[in-house]
Amino acid sequence: MKQSKPQTDIGLKVGDRVKLIAKTLAWKAEMTLQGKIGEVIERRADGRVSIRFDNGRLLLGREPESFESRFEPKAEGAKAK
Repeated sequence: MKQSKPQTDIGLKVGDRVKLIAKTLAWKAEMTLQGKIGEVIERRADGRVSIRFDNGRLLLGREPESFESRFEPKAEGAKAK
């Protein structure tokens, strides 16, 4: 059974938190980023996006269809690990 693409990838904008969609080409190529959350730092005129991950890794000029939006509210007063 084929799954449809998430509709959340259509409206990615700078500042959005995103995660690589499992089983996509980008997900397979970026093993260290599987399951990690990144932030959209650029949206180009052609629709491609650039993402910065917490470990410093950048994915530049990628198709937005490889990402799903993740809403994660910042916890105030959270303890540092």
